[in-house]
Amino acid sequence: MRRALCLADRKDWDAEDFDNLDDYRQEPRRQQLVCLACGGKAMFRSAGVGRKATFSARHTADCCLNSRTWTVFRYLQ
Repeated sequence: MRRALCLADRKDWDAEDFDNLDDYRQEPRRQQLVCLACGGKAMFRSAGVGRKATFSARHTADCCLNSRTWTVFRYLQ
């Protein structure tokens, strides 16, 4: 996910902007991230070699951002 909501500051964060925060500002916000659509707990993964910063979430079953694992494999066949 590119975006997530932080409950601590009620801000809709872009993953790249969140990655650019200093540790002092980022760390308390990491525990307060949720999916924008369903409110499921979200996690942040910082940028690394060859990958961009992203959010991931434990979406509810009816979340519009929820993608089932099998849909990925359908495109690989």
